[in-house]
Amino acid sequence: MTASIFDAAGEDDDFVRTRLISAAEQEFAENAGGTVQMEAIAKRAGVSRATAFRRLGSISEVVVQVAMRRARRHIDAVQEVMAAESAVFAKIEAALIYTARELPTDASIAALIAQHSTAANDPRVHQAAVGAMGDVIREGQRRSEIRDDVELDDLIDFLVEQTYLAAEAIDRSETAVRKRFRQFVVPAIEARGGSGGEAIAQARELEAAAAAALAAAQRLTEQLEKGTSSDR
Repeated sequence: MTASIFDAAGEDDDFVRTRLISAAEQEFAENAGGTVQMEAIAKRAGVSRATAFRRLGSISEVVVQVAMRRARRHIDAVQEVMAAESAVFAKIEAALIYTARELPTDASIAALIAQHSTAANDPRVHQAAVGAMGDVIREGQRRSEIRDDVELDDLIDFLVEQTYLAAEAIDRSETAVRKRFRQFVVPAIEARGGSGGEAIAQARELEAAAAAALAAAQRLTEQLEKGTSSDR
């Protein structure tokens, strides 16, 4: 149940902002379409509409703040899927597959993606992306796999843009995202004369071959064990 509307002028700014952002997050959770009004946020937070605008500024700012709060769990998940891969390009590909699949399901982040200009230029979005992907990009540059003639910040911004495009695509399947990554992203970020896309494809083929060989070995072992048992 929401509190009664009152003038929060005498309250601590951070406390009121936190309450407003929490209310906005709840509004996004209950409005899958991502359409949230400041009046509804103010009512849920128990403050006046004027106070909500004074403390938050605009709906665009609300979208950014809620999305940044929600992004923390996605950043953790992205780093987890990247940690499961050994090659630099495989890490980035895994991250793109995850974000294309999961980000559009979060109403606040979907709303942020829809605000292309705001999302692309907000320094908080950029810093969050650096936190998620920066170490991997640097690792690729140290290995001479990712180009170092382009600033890290520019590479991050490019990957963020590609993430948005993949997340907004009609086909967000793993196959479609892999195709986008290998055909368009890898050629743009790999070191000149590199073979990042080919390396990923070859690695996947080797993984599939190894898995098939292991399965065949297990079947053969089971057959031999059954034969030994029947001879006893």
